[in-house]
Amino acid sequence: MAYPFPRFASTPQTPQYIQGIESPSTNIPRSPKSRSSLSQKRFAALIFFVIAVLLWLTDPFSRPSKETDKIPFSHDDIDDYLIHFEGHQDCGITSSSLYTPPARLPHHVKANPFPYCRNRATLLEALSGGGRLGFDTPFFPAGCHYRWYTTAEICMILDRFDAVVFIGDSMLQNVYSAFNMLLRENIGQGGLKQWNLKDNERSTCHCDNQVMRPECSGQSITSSAEVRENDGGSGHRSPYYCDRTPHNFLSISGSTESSSLHSAFTNILSASPDSYKPVAVIHSLSLSTSLSWPLATASMDEWISLADAAARNVPFLWVGPTAAGHLKPPGLILSQGNNALWHYTMEMAKEARARDVDSMGMYNLTLQASSWDGSGYGMHVGLVQAMMIVNWLSRLEST
Repeated sequence: MAYPFPRFASTPQTPQYIQGIESPSTNIPRSPKSRSSLSQKRFAALIFFVIAVLLWLTDPFSRPSKETDKIPFSHDDIDDYLIHFEGHQDCGITSSSLYTPPARLPHHVKANPFPYCRNRATLLEALSGGGRLGFDTPFFPAGCHYRWYTTAEICMILDRFDAVVFIGDSMLQNVYSAFNMLLRENIGQGGLKQWNLKDNERSTCHCDNQVMRPECSGQSITSSAEVRENDGGSGHRSPYYCDRTPHNFLSISGSTESSSLHSAFTNILSASPDSYKPVAVIHSLSLSTSLSWPLATASMDEWISLADAAARNVPFLWVGPTAAGHLKPPGLILSQGNNALWHYTMEMAKEARARDVDSMGMYNLTLQASSWDGSGYGMHVGLVQAMMIVNWLSRLEST
């Protein structure tokens, strides 16, 4: 990304006079001026100019940005961010299997002196354009890195918003389930309504089965209010680490959704009409529309119009589809294969930019990841997707 050359303001100079020579506009004799003094000032200005140019060339990102990370960086060397999460051992998921911090990058990966993305635009570009160094290895963003936040830091980020709303189909539902796992510090069943599970479901709906099995995914959490109102029963509790910012998932499958969904969304936007905090929206549609660009674009316009009518600060993030896994049925390769998914990803990113909507691609993240059916991905992907969205939230303005 090219940055404009910094402008140096010129300070108005007092007219200088030389003895014996009159000004063309007046008859006032000019005062004497030392040629050596003038040369010294010009030389000093030249030195200042050269230093400024060198600083700009060596670090074009040094200027402060309004989109820098709002959470102070912790230099603690944490081996496993998930070690205290419930289900950590049973599910066999460690943060090191999902994320490699810049300090621990492999030796053959070129080190970046400024490893973390400096603004929201470069963050989204890095997350969308990254990849893996092998099948199911940790995902690496392109050019700069993202952060894996602790739960306490995620809570600090969420405190800057009045609400966070996920609007999408089954792919985004899985991301929202992982978002709940992070906030409940529960990988085992943190994405489910545990209070609704039957005895046989409690043993079955665990770890990846939360999203892989239909009888389990039907019990997925759809709002923070559900957990707040029902998790205090006599059964096993799994409360949120923090519960100050409400968040919801609205399930959609195309454009022109029901009035009840519209009402639910407008009620969220109008909950605190005088608040200065924004309501962040994460929006996605993919296989539920058979990768129809017109349907997805109409859905984007539909929800943006509702947000605009509320006259509030409502930043949108469009999330692109995941790649097709190697178990995708042959009969779906033409309509839902990677060629179709890639074109859909690029087209919808273009439509999002035309509407001043941020866009984050998931194609590269999942291109070398395990999928149980060629379309859906487990928690090894879902937790990374949820953390990507938390990183986007961390770069948004809170006013």
